[in-house]
Amino acid sequence: MAPISPEYANRLLAELTEGCPVPAAPTPLSRYAFQISNHVLIGDTAVRGHKYKGRWRLDDRDIRAAGKRLASLPFDPDDLVDARLSPSERNRTWRAQIHRWFEHISYHDQSANGCRCEGRQPCNLTRPNRHGLGCGAIFEQVKERYGRSPIACTSPLPLLTWSGTTWIVPRAYANLLDRADKIAAECVEQAARCSRCNAAGDIWRWRTSSNTGYTTLCSACAVTVARPYQGHLRGRQYASLLKASQPDAFLCRLCPSPRQALYWDHCHEHGFVRGPLCASCNTYEGGGHKFIHQPGAVRHLLLCDGCRRERTVPPRHQPDIVLQTLVPDPHGPCTKQLHSAWGSVEEDGSVRFRLRCWHYASAAQWEQVVPGVQVRQLVKEFVDKALDGDATAPGQESV
Repeated sequence: MAPISPEYANRLLAELTEGCPVPAAPTPLSRYAFQISNHVLIGDTAVRGHKYKGRWRLDDRDIRAAGKRLASLPFDPDDLVDARLSPSERNRTWRAQIHRWFEHISYHDQSANGCRCEGRQPCNLTRPNRHGLGCGAIFEQVKERYGRSPIACTSPLPLLTWSGTTWIVPRAYANLLDRADKIAAECVEQAARCSRCNAAGDIWRWRTSSNTGYTTLCSACAVTVARPYQGHLRGRQYASLLKASQPDAFLCRLCPSPRQALYWDHCHEHGFVRGPLCASCNTYEGGGHKFIHQPGAVRHLLLCDGCRRERTVPPRHQPDIVLQTLVPDPHGPCTKQLHSAWGSVEEDGSVRFRLRCWHYASAAQWEQVVPGVQVRQLVKEFVDKALDGDATAPGQESV
């Protein structure tokens, strides 16, 4: 194997397909590309990703073979077929993906410019205009937003044409993407099988990132390779851990069913180890948004001796605590529930909320600041209540 980086793989594909009717398109070949499958599709070729020294890599020979196959595709630009773009949201086909792009552009154009159709206002976006899109949208808007978005490492938009009644595409390209859809579905089906017992299951519950890539383990097999964490690192500083501390020897503390961990989660404010988490839970905690609503999340955060002593949680989780008691400022005569409220912690400890309402157009978005003193008090009360609840709940892990 000759491992190459995703960036180099994209450049190599571009060189191999330069001047071809179906050129390769730059694809973000990050770890997320391999989350639901071990492969990435380049045309109708599945190329396996590998984790090498902690970074994702691809085999140079696989990339060259896929690029040459794509470049040699028999192609007649005058042999066109109906693209049959599908509106099914649950469909993971190339047709459904392009249809979602069209829907997104039509919706946002109508939101920004109002409905420009005749008859009942506003229209439901299902009736195509002379550009083949909903309401007043035009194809240039689609190309501007999604022109660099690839499907199977190719650019579909330059090959699409509106005939006046339907979207058409070269037959060879449609057949290529149909084959890619079939291969992708097979790869996903295989990735959903336990790597030990071959049982088929829920890919989102069983599949997790590991030091060698993504692995799929059913709950029964997970407990044979990892064990429950008993808190032996409680009070330890993360910086003091050895590289050989092996968090993957333990099960994730937060997953509802057994799942192998990958990281030692720790408090970035105080440095204390909280326990082993899988990649998904670790990412969720790092993002902060709505993490405290996950079962066991608050108890997990308070395994940090510093947070427990100061009766606080890391700043990224504080907006969600404040949001539980926040009374939004009035926005005109509207009495509807807010569509969204997103908060960020400022340098002085205050939380700035960006509020949004789709029912009252003149006040669609505004800001509201909760002072730092109030934030600290609300967080302290929240933590005190959580600690009191743990102290009185039988059989719960003590924090």
